[in-house]
Amino acid sequence: MKNKWLRLTALSAALVMSASMGGCGKEVTNDETSGSFSIAGGTGAGDAEGTSQESITSSVDATQGQTNDPAVTTSVSGDNGFSAVTRSAEELEGIIGNNGSHGGNGGSQGGNNGSQGGNGTSQGGNGGSQGGNNGSQGGNGGTSAPTGITLSYYSAEVIVGQTIQYPVVSETISEVWTSSDNSIATVDAAGNITGVSEGNCVIRVVSAENSSIGAELKVTVTSSNGIQEVDDVTYVDGILIANKTYALPDSYNPGGLTSETSQAFAELAAGAANDGLSIYVSSGFRSYWDQDYIYNNYVAQSGQATADTFSARPGHSEHQTGLAIDVNEISDAFIGTPEAIWLEEHCTEYGFIIRYPKGKQQITGYKYEPWHIRYVGKTVAQQFKDAAAAAGDPYLTLEEYLGIDSYYH
Repeated sequence: MKNKWLRLTALSAALVMSASMGGCGKEVTNDETSGSFSIAGGTGAGDAEGTSQESITSSVDATQGQTNDPAVTTSVSGDNGFSAVTRSAEELEGIIGNNGSHGGNGGSQGGNNGSQGGNGTSQGGNGGSQGGNNGSQGGNGGTSAPTGITLSYYSAEVIVGQTIQYPVVSETISEVWTSSDNSIATVDAAGNITGVSEGNCVIRVVSAENSSIGAELKVTVTSSNGIQEVDDVTYVDGILIANKTYALPDSYNPGGLTSETSQAFAELAAGAANDGLSIYVSSGFRSYWDQDYIYNNYVAQSGQATADTFSARPGHSEHQTGLAIDVNEISDAFIGTPEAIWLEEHCTEYGFIIRYPKGKQQITGYKYEPWHIRYVGKTVAQQFKDAAAAAGDPYLTLEEYLGIDSYYH
């Protein structure tokens, strides 16, 4: 009994935490996965996404590959819809006692009185599709699944190459995310899910303190051919697109650079360092509202027609995807530097492309920006490089590669 009470006490402590969000004033400050930047005004040479004419500071030493992965503890509030749940000792005892065997007569998603279902429900119960006495996910003698956590959704369709935002976990726990088949879909530390190849798999989240407390969701990954729109986000052949033609909704917010982008950039920076060069993040992720602030400042200063030549309208910035990075000096002074030359020659080895190449402003809508790189993954980056070589065009654009345009309609 004493051990059981200690276990309940530890679980109670692990499950109780608070979440808060701070506001911001006129000065825009954004802490990113890759670091932080502050916008304080000023003038510069011009960046397509609208940062080059701002004062940018970064707290990341990218040459050392220091990046902050998304927190594994759910602590989101406000617009993100997080609802903190505090479980009493009696509730915890019910989770451990009634559902500790991960199934039983109530199925994998709940016991007879479990939070995810009762007798006959789709998430559990004696006849439930997720459990039952002979269910594949639970029941007496079956392969068990964790229970006791509430998710914002329990199934998802993803296309190859697409990353969808994590399902919100209602309870306050330290989350551990895993995929049943990484060849079908992967999941990062925050729960963001990326389609890898066609098929089905299960994504599981459990408490770091007690793996019997958790939940599962089914993921179906489909073909990435052609143009597809998922939740107002456009994918072309599985590649997320944000340009002057295709916009992102204001709700799209990965919370920073994606973990894959951060890891790939750390490897790129290390490769450059091995060659005696320093390549670092000057600007990474920006939310829709960050870009709205930047763009409207430029419109006020220069007028919309001029602003559109160097700054993306809100929703049209690649930085909102969490897949784009501006490196080093964000101005024409970067052109022709050893770092710029190295980046052009080697970035595809790490899964990046030069997004706005030389002489293609009429196609991309933006001037040459050797400092702006976009993560597409090593496989696509190599295919992109091969296509450029086959076309005899070292400055191939993503628009040309995918057969799409980029202008404000």
